[in-house]
Amino acid sequence: MIDLQTFWHKTLKRPYRLHTEFHGDPTRPAIVFIHGIAASGDDWSTFIPSFEQDYYCITIDLLGFGDSPKPTWCEYTMQEHTSSLFHTINKLTLNQDFILMGHSLGSFLAARYAHEHQANLTRLFLLSPPVYPQLDTIKKPTTRRLTGLLLTVYKLLRNDRMTPATFKRLSRILPLPKRVITHPDTWVPFMLTLQHCIEQQTILEDIATITVPTEVFYGSLDQVVINANVELLGTNPNTRLHNFIGTHELTKRYGKLVAKILTQQTTHTSSVERRS
Repeated sequence: MIDLQTFWHKTLKRPYRLHTEFHGDPTRPAIVFIHGIAASGDDWSTFIPSFEQDYYCITIDLLGFGDSPKPTWCEYTMQEHTSSLFHTINKLTLNQDFILMGHSLGSFLAARYAHEHQANLTRLFLLSPPVYPQLDTIKKPTTRRLTGLLLTVYKLLRNDRMTPATFKRLSRILPLPKRVITHPDTWVPFMLTLQHCIEQQTILEDIATITVPTEVFYGSLDQVVINANVELLGTNPNTRLHNFIGTHELTKRYGKLVAKILTQQTTHTSSVERRS
């Protein structure tokens, strides 16, 4: 017999309300933070101190991660993620336009939100987006090989013979999310999200439609981000690129850099800024 929750969400396709947490003064301008794959809103704890004095900071746990629902029937497609995310943002009933900030996978979801609802946004921040274009569209041989290598690794991770024990061993040499090991209930959401949202991504198509001022950050030491791919986002004249010395992690230093850019003038044309 089907339970009410499954009937409501699976059969009727009603989106889930995701777990949210709030920091700072709700009368101030709002920033909504979207975390990366196999993470949670807690990952923004290194960033929040740089923003909460001047902004109302809202973190959201994505479907399948953190304290949000983890339906076992879900395929964790981009549509399933975005429908619950958009529903949750709408339920926040913010009384003014807001800033949207996404990290890694979260940057893809943030770009999709901006593609569909950019009238609600004042600015868009995309942090460490792992952009992987179709291989046959990549002109530089080195970039094409690196992109193909990463996509091959992701497919290997999704192999039916992959076990948590093997994943744990691989995490010692590859930048894999440890939360998949420490939180076994995220195993299936991680694998399906990896396939449907990272490998089958749409960020290049989404960014082409966005007119809101957009800031893109990517570290030169990031093992899953290829600079030449990320810089394709800069073809949008409303986008500014920021290359800095750093990894994929949301460190305090990374947060301070983003906070500094947030205080700057919002009208700009596409450019690349390299920072130490």
